[in-house]
Amino acid sequence: MAAFEATEREYGGLREVRFRLGETPGLLWLPDGEEGPLPLVLIQHPGMGSKDDALVAGPARAWATTHRWACLGLDAPGHGERAVPDPFAAMRDPEEAAAMAAQFAGEVAGAVDALAERYRLDLGRLGYYGYSLGAMLGVPAVARDGRFRAAVFAAAGTGSLSAPAEGEGSHLAGLADVAVRIIAKDRDEVVSPDATMELYAGLPGERDLVTLPGGHFAVGDDVVGAAEEWLTAKL
Repeated sequence: MAAFEATEREYGGLREVRFRLGETPGLLWLPDGEEGPLPLVLIQHPGMGSKDDALVAGPARAWATTHRWACLGLDAPGHGERAVPDPFAAMRDPEEAAAMAAQFAGEVAGAVDALAERYRLDLGRLGYYGYSLGAMLGVPAVARDGRFRAAVFAAAGTGSLSAPAEGEGSHLAGLADVAVRIIAKDRDEVVSPDATMELYAGLPGERDLVTLPGGHFAVGDDVVGAAEEWLTAKL
């Protein structure tokens, strides 16, 4: 098993655990004085981001405080503490993209296992919220893990990381027992409406589609609120 190293601090009424599991950097937010077992929600950053970004840390701190969830952020391959000059290079090659998605899926499962050994987490109440890259990587990660109860994939669609909706390489059958909300942007200039609808239509279990105003890079309180609403109802 990969080595686990961590440092902790008290900040804003929360415990922040900054860790590295093998080569995977992560950050865990725990409510102060947690009794547990706590639901665990993985919040995954978009491209060019990291686990330390406000798009991750903001919801994580708010949800840990309000809902008493343990919230987790991971640096995706090529991002954050393991950034590379062109993290999108792998996504331009189908084989490299598939390898990146498989790597991240393994890292998610490994992080959940390692943290559950050290903190009182309820593995029957796992949630996932990812935006753009974080959502694309989340589709195969959640599907392969098999323990997640609810997921929100925002600004997402079928593609090299999330794979096709059906046929060879599709991961969607693994989401049959996951309550999934897709959040689309009505002027998304990166993910096409067709790709979003293909992903949504291929979901085999409970599903929901929310369309919000704005372009791909407009990640406002409406997006976070729609994710929070779904996770609160389904966890």
